[in-house]
Amino acid sequence: MPKFIVDKQTIDDLNIFGKHGKNSVYALFNVTQTRGGASLMEEMFRNPMCDPSEIRGRSEAIRYFYEKEMDFPFSTEIFDIIDTYFSNVDKRSQLAPEDDTLKRKVNNLIGADTDFEQLQKGVIAVIEFICSLKDLYDTTPDDSPYRPVISIVKPLLDEESIQFVYEQKGKKKLSFQQVSSYDRILRFSQREQIKKALHSVYVLDVFLSAARVAHKNNFSFAEVIESDRKTIELTKVFHPLVKGAIANSISVNPDKNVIFLTGANMAGKSTFMKTFSIAIYLAHMGFPVPAQKMRFTAQGGMFTTINLADNINMGYSHFYAEVKRIKTVAKEVGQARDLIVIFDELFRGTNVKDAFDATIAVTEAFACNRNSMFVISTHIIEAADVLKKDCDNINYLYLPTVMENGRPRYTYQLEEGVTADRHGMIIVRNEKILDILDGKETMPLNPEVMAGGTKGEFKADKQTLEDLNISGRYKLNSIFNLFDGARTRGGGKLLERMFITPMTDREAINARSAIFEHFKTSNISFPLDIEEFNVAEAYMEGTDCGSFVQSLSTLSKHKVMSMTAHSEDYADLVKGASATVKVLGKLREFVNNTPSGPFKARMDEIASLLSARDLQLTEVSDDLMKFHKVHYCLKHVRYNELRKVLDFVYELDLYTSVADVARDRGFCRAEAVDGENLLELRQVYHPRLRGAVANDISIDTTNNLFFLTGANMAGKSTLMKSISIALYLAHMGFPVAAASMKFSVLDGMYTSINVSDNLNVGYSHFYAEVMRVKNVAAAVSSGQKLLVVFDELFKGTNVKDAYDATVAVIQAFAAKKHCTYVVSTHITEAGHFLQEHVGNIQCRYVPTEVIDGVPKYLYVLREGISSDRHGMMIVKNERIIETIKERHQA
Repeated sequence: MPKFIVDKQTIDDLNIFGKHGKNSVYALFNVTQTRGGASLMEEMFRNPMCDPSEIRGRSEAIRYFYEKEMDFPFSTEIFDIIDTYFSNVDKRSQLAPEDDTLKRKVNNLIGADTDFEQLQKGVIAVIEFICSLKDLYDTTPDDSPYRPVISIVKPLLDEESIQFVYEQKGKKKLSFQQVSSYDRILRFSQREQIKKALHSVYVLDVFLSAARVAHKNNFSFAEVIESDRKTIELTKVFHPLVKGAIANSISVNPDKNVIFLTGANMAGKSTFMKTFSIAIYLAHMGFPVPAQKMRFTAQGGMFTTINLADNINMGYSHFYAEVKRIKTVAKEVGQARDLIVIFDELFRGTNVKDAFDATIAVTEAFACNRNSMFVISTHIIEAADVLKKDCDNINYLYLPTVMENGRPRYTYQLEEGVTADRHGMIIVRNEKILDILDGKETMPLNPEVMAGGTKGEFKADKQTLEDLNISGRYKLNSIFNLFDGARTRGGGKLLERMFITPMTDREAINARSAIFEHFKTSNISFPLDIEEFNVAEAYMEGTDCGSFVQSLSTLSKHKVMSMTAHSEDYADLVKGASATVKVLGKLREFVNNTPSGPFKARMDEIASLLSARDLQLTEVSDDLMKFHKVHYCLKHVRYNELRKVLDFVYELDLYTSVADVARDRGFCRAEAVDGENLLELRQVYHPRLRGAVANDISIDTTNNLFFLTGANMAGKSTLMKSISIALYLAHMGFPVAAASMKFSVLDGMYTSINVSDNLNVGYSHFYAEVMRVKNVAAAVSSGQKLLVVFDELFKGTNVKDAYDATVAVIQAFAAKKHCTYVVSTHITEAGHFLQEHVGNIQCRYVPTEVIDGVPKYLYVLREGISSDRHGMMIVKNERIIETIKERHQA
């Protein structure tokens, strides 16, 4: 059966799952009562359907429970117990009727929770489940759409071997013999039948959950129709996650299968596109939709492009990421032929001329395919005049803005036509960004923007960390992941702490960087066997063993248990102590024979600690009295000293692993110096890109505004990230990806490279940019010394407003000379204006050479402002238009 095609970009764009499952479409619907129901609902959300009969069947089942308003007919507590009960599939865990009574008494004596008690809970829970299941089966009408689902439990309910459950209904305790007998039947012989029955109840849980959400939010049930004429009709559709959302109606069919959507910044374009897409997504799941009414033919899939970031891992700029995304969608359109395709502000990552040409070319090509449906929004309203001449199947809609007393009011109601509204600069002025920077207006610092920086700590917020891909042990190509070579858990935790707390104390920075440099140049290796250390660590991490008498009593108890109940606890303690003695010996040899350099004070401290007479141990005996002498010394007398030894091992682990990375990658030590706005980087490059082209950067108080231009894919974003990452690592005292580096210490940094919209607080992409600039302006105006990075400011608006806003905002920032600014743009005209009117600007560009019609990127900085514009050339070289048209014609 073909599946409804959807990819991660689309799921992320529509906030189907969201981050950590919060405030997402899935979270809205997930009021399930069981973990199995929640898991099954997630599976349904990840796998929408394209078969009309399957869609209709699920929709009718949910509608049935919607009308019935039925409560979940089971005790929810039993499902967790059953999950735990069924998780044990080891047949050796069964109870034998002749179970060893002595062993049970010993277990009770030492306070162990018996197997019997755990199994009894599971058996009683399954009995209650089956009894409730029978009641549900008996009361489900034959004509119910849920009847086919619940019918699967009939063989289980009729199974002769489980008829005892009805006799034991309601009992809270069972005999040992009953538990032993029932357990073998329920957990093993009837296991698969019971699991099938559980699944049928999880389905019920999902349906009831969806029905409750539909009632609460006034959702309706979409009607799926079967027709060769692809159609979507939505009446009063609204966004399910936006409180008080304005509803709109829209119809799409082969006669008008392309929607060309325009509107001013914040007019609601992105929200409408998400609204439209979410309703279609839910309809293809058979779930209730946020609309008064919906009729549709099933489509083959959906691809949205709303919050598309660059991809440094693949070497993609924002524009090239757009180009590759369009190419991917073009191929899918040709293969599936009946897709929903959404593009929000096509080609906003390039200059206006290339964006104009590319928007027309791609829209015209997509319009040739009348089997799919397209919604394309743009700020390039002039493109509509060209498209009207060549395409008769485009429906031109816009979201209007009404000006009232100099302030825009947004109606969020679709109208026919093309907008002429342009209010980007008005929004910038109304947010008083320029007044904040001029000191005419004060603004409290946004705690989210200032997150991560208590007094004495370098400040970098979530947006910055995500832009630079700093954090994340398991995040592909993160900077943390690059340095994450720690062998010990403690070393890994120490690395995490250093990554979230860069420093602002020059001496502390230089002290740490000197230690890393010493370990790198001295080729110091981690001195311990990691498996042996792990055993010792587990032993040393345990609690203090207590007084002499307490320690001996506990060891004696473990010794007895090792002989009577085959307990491994005593042997494990002996192994732990033995491993600890060996670790101490190796550390003693290390601190006495390794050049200490700037790590001398710490090495001397540990050497002194390890020289204590009672720690001069060589072997450990398992004889109780002999072992107790060693154990008491290590776990009580020298307990605190061994905690210090553990910390020292973690430090060694960190310094050696980071030094290994620096040595392998050719990273250098960064030197923190006195001064203001000083940043000297020789041959800096991106640390995650092997073979990356390196550049020299020199910034001081006379030229602290670094203004960067260049064609698409020329390397602007990568260079900005390289500079920012180097400065972040330098404030950690870590090695940096450069030949040399000197810098004056800052209070923090704020980057704006991949800023997305924020529907949770009602921000369009442009308004999210504006608010980001406003919050950074407040931080700059507070007097903090910051690195501020803006990549293509105001790309979410039209070119006129982007020019005006870029010039005005950058001029205002440049007047605050206590900070350092790195700014890129495609609006080269803004660069020429600023070059004439701002004294502390330095203009650099990354050039492109065109060879035989193909751009070649040099990635080497040059002085001046670029005039390169190759966006449309890239579109042509990727053969996007041909891909769309060829597949359509085929």
